[in-house]
Amino acid sequence: MKIRNWEEFQHFKDRTPPWIKLYRYLLDDPEWHDLSGDDAKVLTMLWLIASEDKAMEGNLPNLKTLSFRLRITESKLNQSLNKLNHWLIRDDIVAISQCYQHDAPETETETETETETYLCAKNFETFWQSYPKKTGKDAAKKSWMKIKPHIDNILHALSWQVNSDQWQKQDGQFIPNPATYLNQGRWKDEPQDKGVPF
Repeated sequence: MKIRNWEEFQHFKDRTPPWIKLYRYLLDDPEWHDLSGDDAKVLTMLWLIASEDKAMEGNLPNLKTLSFRLRITESKLNQSLNKLNHWLIRDDIVAISQCYQHDAPETETETETETETYLCAKNFETFWQSYPKKTGKDAAKKSWMKIKPHIDNILHALSWQVNSDQWQKQDGQFIPNPATYLNQGRWKDEPQDKGVPF
């Protein structure tokens, strides 16, 4: 068993004790917020234990060892693990037993691309939650993944755009569809309303 997308939590070599990185987008991750306090605590401890993996691949020890390290019963640990599939790759679950699996080693470029795609998709979810008009999510996501805008720039623009006269009038009738907003680069607009902060 190992942590999914471990490279995202990369830790520095030769650091004692080892440590992990967490990203701010976790605050906007619906999967994280759906976890109970106990399951979130287990996941955090799994990240820390994975940082001890000498191969630096996010590998975790067997269930019995994990149970001891976390000071919980194997039964309770199993219950938590079943709720953490979003963050784990479990070798004790054979999802595709009859199919051919290509086991060529993953290149650094492939790993970087996977991480970039994962982070880009997470940033899109943050944008979607912040955007006031919820129409055409698939089209918006397609645009987002193509453009890959910087999430902080988008959120900064939205902070004043949602309060602008244009977006406020007629119950938001003039708020662009999300895909249009992205395709037209509307986060680069400048405030037109007097008194709207930059």
